[in-house]
Amino acid sequence: LAAQVANEQPEEAVATLERLAALGLSSPIGRSVEFTALRDRSDFQDVLKKVAGNMRARGAGQIAFSLPEMTGLIEGITWREKTGQFYFGDVNARAVWVRGDDGALRRFTPESDELLGVFALAIDEEQGVLWAATSAVSAMRGYTPEMDGTAALAEIDLASGSVRRTISLVRRSGDQGSHVLGDLALAADGGVYLTDGGAPVLWWLPPGGNSLEPLVESAEFMSLQGIVVLPETETLIVADHANGLLAVDLLSRSVRRLPSPPNTTLIGLDGLALAPGGDVLAIQNGLRPNRVLRISLDAGAESVTQVNVLESGHITMAAPSLGCIGPDGNFFYVGNAGWTRFENTDGEPSSP
Repeated sequence: LAAQVANEQPEEAVATLERLAALGLSSPIGRSVEFTALRDRSDFQDVLKKVAGNMRARGAGQIAFSLPEMTGLIEGITWREKTGQFYFGDVNARAVWVRGDDGALRRFTPESDELLGVFALAIDEEQGVLWAATSAVSAMRGYTPEMDGTAALAEIDLASGSVRRTISLVRRSGDQGSHVLGDLALAADGGVYLTDGGAPVLWWLPPGGNSLEPLVESAEFMSLQGIVVLPETETLIVADHANGLLAVDLLSRSVRRLPSPPNTTLIGLDGLALAPGGDVLAIQNGLRPNRVLRISLDAGAESVTQVNVLESGHITMAAPSLGCIGPDGNFFYVGNAGWTRFENTDGEPSSP
């Protein structure tokens, strides 16, 4: 866009902005000095209004509950149908919190440094396990640079909150990657799949396994985020922040990109959840405005057939992260994880 303006292609630049507006996206381009040459054009002013209008809140979502006493960095969320409790992964406090059906919040895991920063969570009711993807990041309390790239899958007892074991990601010889296990998905057979946001690898804990194994490595993996399992098709659907939505065939271990339909974009996706009807629900926090999408796939998960924007631009979803399916099949997600409060603060919050 800026290159079109610099090369005196105003019509092309306005057309590019029209495509941005049609995607439902926004950008503060009206204030940028790079576009001064376009400001007297009526078509430029018209498209600026469309782009600005995309920041208006849309959708019928409601605040399910808030956590005013929470001071940490809440990335993960899951719901336990058996008890009606919600569990939250706290990156900063290196802990899991639980909210009872009475609304009371308490720390679920012990006061210790046994866990790293807690990201995504998943419940295995049959085994009585809460699985937690954990990683050492600078927003974590007690972080030191030597911990960079340290990550583990934690097995937490659902009855007591005690940590049964942590299964560390073992670096291979010469591996200097800043591994971040940011999300996970539980398969019907008890296996656990994990995305690595710091390396182009999908990890796997086989059913009954004792170590994390690299499942797939791919050049398509640029910034892995959310993940869901489609059991009927032996397929993983994975969100890549920079590369959109990907399908991973568990039999062939091949990776294919799923293009978005016209006038839609799947760039900037983070958390994914599988809706009761089979659609994929996605948090899109890498573009403006932040949005919640419903993504429909064809029967074989070969292509995306439709993308619907369910929520967009709400003030209460300033920094959304992960979500889960909760009561009555509704989608519950963290509207403001709190990452900005822990930027360059040595693990201490910058504001209440």
